[in-house]
Order: sequence, then structure tokens, then C-alpha cells
Amino acid sequence: MNTKYKKLLQSDYLIINTLFFILLSLLFIYSFAFSNSGAYPIKSNCIQFPELCISKGLSRAFSQILSGNFEKAIQLNPYSLHIFLFFALQFLFRTVFFIFFYKFPTKRIIKVDISLSFLLFIYAFAPFFVKLASIT
Repeated sequence: MNTKYKKLLQSDYLIINTLFFILLSLLFIYSFAFSNSGAYPIKSNCIQFPELCISKGLSRAFSQILSGNFEKAIQLNPYSLHIFLFFALQFLFRTVFFIFFYKFPTKRIIKVDISLSFLLFIYAFAPFFVKLASIT
């Protein structure tokens, strides 16, 4: 293997990008795996403080989104579509930016990735933060 490509594949950006891709894949597998049974192995912390919990029903809502039941997802958590969109687009971004960075390893690719991810994060989680601010 060419030394340039070996060094490129060991770049921090590609390593972090790959780790995020794997984590996002696990998130979608988790949501899909329990979409029919609803028996999620990770229990919610919302039981202790339901009035403060703005993430209540998010796992079940993600499962509903993956099943195409958008109305049910919104009933479970009104922020679920925005948040799911963030994770779905991040999944796509990890793939696209990996390919672009592999073919054109410039810092500009990293800057575009960070900028788009930050803007998408603000868009997706803004309602979440507004709700959180109104609780405190």
C-alpha cells in the first residue's frame, strides 16, 4: 500500500468519522431491532423526573420512524423527527465525507463537514434546547 494512502487512512479525521459511522449504525440497529417488541434493554431515566425529561419516548419514536409511523413518533416525542433527521443525515455525511476526504484530503473538506454538522445540530436540537430552557 502506498505510504500516502496508509498515512491518510490513519488520519484522525477518518478514524473519528469511522467511529461515528459505527455508532450511528448501532443506533439505527438498536431502534430497528426493538421496533416490534418494544422491549428496550436500556431503561429510561425519565421515570424518576418525568416533568424534566424532554427525551421521553425517543427510542420508541425512532423505532416508529423506522417503521414509517411518523404520527405515532410525534405522539411519543414531539422532537423525534428533527432529532432523527440529524442522525440520519449524519449517517449519510459520514459516508460522503469519508469518500471525499479519501479522494481529496484537504482541510476544506473537514471544515465543510464541521460547518454543516454544526448547523444541522442547531436546527435539529433547537426545539429541544428551548424546551429545556423553559423548564429551568
